[in-house]
Order: sequence, then structure tokens, then C-alpha cells
Amino acid sequence: MVRGCSVGYLHMPASDSRESGLRILGDMPWGRHFSLFYETKEDLFEIVVPYLKAGLDNNELCTWVVSEPIGRRDAIGALGEAVPELRRYLAEGRLTVLSARKWYRTESRLDLRKVATAWDAQLATALARGYEGVRVAASAARLRANEWKEFLDYEDRLNTFLAGKAMLVLCVYPLTGLHAADLVGVSRTHPSVMMKRSGKWEAL
Repeated sequence: MVRGCSVGYLHMPASDSRESGLRILGDMPWGRHFSLFYETKEDLFEIVVPYLKAGLDNNELCTWVVSEPIGRRDAIGALGEAVPELRRYLAEGRLTVLSARKWYRTESRLDLRKVATAWDAQLATALARGYEGVRVAASAARLRANEWKEFLDYEDRLNTFLAGKAMLVLCVYPLTGLHAADLVGVSRTHPSVMMKRSGKWEAL
């Protein structure tokens, strides 16, 4: 379990197979935790937009946590081209776009206990409001060198936390600025990794 989270809020829908919105992944069960490495803003939108659209189309509560250089306006603009009812979803709270800096930090300190508790609360809210579950696309806040180990430990524990829960979590990492050790660490903590090679998306 992710430190700071309760064990509750399990949800067993009639079918635990969810449409990912992505051809390379197809349908997937609840409780999946996977990652995306991207180089350009266009690459990021190419994956995140159809992924979140599939959640909105299938009665899920969706959250996009964005980090520089992608801002809230960029995210909403990209989704607006693919989701005709975007304004209504935002007004209803069906879709939320949040800043990674505010989501992951308390003042300037990385606060992953707060994050874990917030995921649990968001799932409880979604189920109480009649949604099938929660779908997340989350960019990590820019991490300092001494924060990587703590963040990867959190990512590793997230796999156990998600088991049996009606959640899908896509973690997004820009390739720019990542060292080889960071790539290995992220890949180790995610059962599936997506990356574009020679212009083609692959799931590793």
C-alpha cells in the first residue's frame, strides 16, 4: 500500500476491462499503472488525449496533472479538439487539470504522503458520484537530484496500492533531462512503458 493510504474503496464493476483509447495497449483491467516517455508536446498529446477521452466516454472521473512546459491552457486546448463536451465535463468536475507543482509539493517540499491520500479520496468521491472509477495522467513535478529515490519508491508502492481498485494511472516523463539511471528506475517501477522509436509508438 502507498504510505498514507487506506485499504478501502475497492470497486468491482460488472466488467473490469476498460478501453485504454490507445491502439498499442487495447483494453486493460482496472488497477493498471504504466508510463510514457515523450520528447515533444505533440507526442505527449498523441497519447494522453485519446487515453483521457476514452475515460470520459466511459463514465470515469479523469484527472490530468500537468508540469512545465505543459500548462493547464495547453492541456485544455488539446483536449478541446477531441472532446466536444469538454466545457461541461470541466464544469461538472468530471475532468480536472491540476498543476504538478501544487499536487506533489507542500510549499517547496515533495509531499508524497499528501498525494497518496488524495488519490484515495478522489476514488471515494468518484464512486460516491456514480462514476465507474478514476483515470489519471500525471506528469511528475520537476524533481531535484536528491528527490528521485523517494519518488521512485512511491511509484513502486503505487503498484500495490492500485491492485483491486477502479483506477488507471498513466505516469508521464519527458525524455529531456533524464539520465540513463532515471530511465531504468522509471521502467522498473511500471509494468508497461510506452515510447516512440523511429516514429512509431511501442509498448515495452
